[in-house]
Amino acid sequence: MRCLGPGLALAGLITLTACSTPQTALHPVSNPQLTQLRGKIDHVLDTYRPRGFSIGSYVMPTKGSLYQPVPATDARSSIIYIYRPASTWNAEEILAPNIFVNGRRLHGLRNNAYFWLELPAGEYDFAARRPVGPVYLGYIFRTKLKVEGGKQYYFRYDEEGFRIKPEKALGLLQMGPLSEMPEKMAIQEIRETRLDQPGYAFATLSQERWKPFDLFADGEHPVPPERIQELKDVSIGKEVVLWNPLTW
Repeated sequence: MRCLGPGLALAGLITLTACSTPQTALHPVSNPQLTQLRGKIDHVLDTYRPRGFSIGSYVMPTKGSLYQPVPATDARSSIIYIYRPASTWNAEEILAPNIFVNGRRLHGLRNNAYFWLELPAGEYDFAARRPVGPVYLGYIFRTKLKVEGGKQYYFRYDEEGFRIKPEKALGLLQMGPLSEMPEKMAIQEIRETRLDQPGYAFATLSQERWKPFDLFADGEHPVPPERIQELKDVSIGKEVVLWNPLTW
């Protein structure tokens, strides 16, 4: 047993000596092989770990109040509406597609339903995935979503694809069943949908405060009373942050 400690130390020394740059064996940032392995492990864990999912309208028909515009809790934030018009195809669905922002599952999107997000200005990983039980094996769509503070965005989710899409000259995002819609066109459709699940307001980014004008602590903001109906139509969450591989 006394020789075990020196033996391990000698083995480690030989391993490091065999490397032209020993620090690459110790630090994942400077080791491309280790970084690649980390990426593969993360992909497997992300793909096969169980998560929540939403039952489709065939089992749980969409309920809730008809569309109502909502105010942003912070002038630096944007409101994003995501809606899915009614159709026979959607109504016969067993499992609904789920919306993800920066890898975080938010809500399922049932037939004739909508929900909204409040996001601070910035760029986000925006995706939809359909589960196989509690596991998500792939993406329906995945794209970068860049939003500006003080603006509203409307997105229609339509798997059947027979509805009129905006002209490409408008430069609006279109990917698979997802179409960014001009406000005038969107209002005609979204006003017939229902808020099936609570909207989601992510905490605003912290910024330098200038007393006495900023009366709220960093990361806090009030929710307008008209937004809340017994806390059923809004959830407050922390800012969505992209994973940084350098922190592993």
